[in-house]
Amino acid sequence: MRFRILALIIGLPLIAKSQDYYTHGLFWGRLVLADTINARLRMELLLQKRTQTDGSGDNDIFAAPQFNSVWYWVNFSLSPKIKIGVSPFGYFESYVLNTKPSDAALKPVKEFRWSARLEHENKGRIVNLTNRYNLEYRLRDLQNNGHYQPNWRVRYMVKLEKPVMAIFSSKRPVVFTLYDEIFLQFGKAVNGNPNIFDQNRLYIGAAYEVITNVKLNMGYIYGFQERNSGKEFDRSNLFWVILTFDNILSQFLRKDKL
Repeated sequence: MRFRILALIIGLPLIAKSQDYYTHGLFWGRLVLADTINARLRMELLLQKRTQTDGSGDNDIFAAPQFNSVWYWVNFSLSPKIKIGVSPFGYFESYVLNTKPSDAALKPVKEFRWSARLEHENKGRIVNLTNRYNLEYRLRDLQNNGHYQPNWRVRYMVKLEKPVMAIFSSKRPVVFTLYDEIFLQFGKAVNGNPNIFDQNRLYIGAAYEVITNVKLNMGYIYGFQERNSGKEFDRSNLFWVILTFDNILSQFLRKDKL
């Protein structure tokens, strides 16, 4: 037993030295086109583009592409506390996180995704607490040969929100948000991976409805992601901006009925 403990203590520094860590800068931009059909039903079309540094050492976070996506969601409120969401379609193009200039020339991985999620929100006196559970089925062309390999991914998020009035307006709050989300994956496409951990994201930011039906979110994400080797890890500093246009159709239909 003592020998095993000693071997573990000696071996841990050697394992740590064999691991490689890469640091990246990224920009995430998302456009959300949404419509609240009624008190329970809401639909969203998410258009997203991410850019990154090119691996040359330059800090330009717009230098190279990193991600493009089109993602459609249908959300339904079961109660004031519980919401479910279903995504019948999502298309994604993911570029490798660049560690050297030649990485920028690599082709993206194409992906089709189907998703479902459950959210439970508790509104407290000081902050609001939300737990969110996602299940994703992914088909990815990992080798860029037209052969799509399937796998599942589970995502869990715990989120704290604090609305604060009278910063810009007495009627519209600024909503400050802090959340942590962990990703685990399993299935055929990742059977050879050393473990089920995929990535973790820690977010801090704020949201404000700048004008009626137009909301702006801005924040920072620290991302930590494991590569397929299990010995390489990516540390990402991400600046995220979301622009949401709500009630894009119903606001005009309601005016016509008046």
